[in-house]
Amino acid sequence: MNIKFALPQPRTSLLILAAFLLLTGCGRSVPISYYQLAPVRGEPLPVSLPADGDLLLGVGPVRLQEHLERPQLIRRTGTSRLQMADRHRWAEPLAANIAWVLRDNLATLLATEHLLLYPWDLATPVDYQVSLEILRCEGAADGSALLEARWTITDRSGKELLSPRRGSYRQTPPGPDEEGLAAALSEALASLSAEIAQQLAQMSTSSTR
Repeated sequence: MNIKFALPQPRTSLLILAAFLLLTGCGRSVPISYYQLAPVRGEPLPVSLPADGDLLLGVGPVRLQEHLERPQLIRRTGTSRLQMADRHRWAEPLAANIAWVLRDNLATLLATEHLLLYPWDLATPVDYQVSLEILRCEGAADGSALLEARWTITDRSGKELLSPRRGSYRQTPPGPDEEGLAAALSEALASLSAEIAQQLAQMSTSSTR
């Protein structure tokens, strides 16, 4: 008895190879790196809050422009073009990260721990509330890190104590990678924190005279 074996056709072989490569590729996940903005330690301002401990500061809400409401770190490669780093992501929602870092920076700069993060209990009215809208928090086309924000300070009744301010803070990253970008954005947030702290210190000094 003669037994004949049918050899696979070239097209069938290619399909089998493609399926094998697809299955083996699905078994490997692409590693993702996670980042956080971090407080930048500095010296308290020469003008600080009153030492009686009665003044209470509220930080937030922090709102983001819609293009920032995503986990990926962002680099701007042109006037209207953004690049999302799928393998490099924020470890937590960016608005929450900015809020607690700002709170930590203000605590250092103003030498106080009498700060609350939004939202707080309505039964605990704050003396000053800092609200922010983050317009840019990304790598710029020139390689720098750019933080741009609009912010204001209100009293416990919600009345604006100064007209909304807008600031742009640019830092050169210590390295070309996303870790360097995150570090430079932390430095930019420290500059914004110092500007807000200076304004809060001046307000509190004026109110106690």
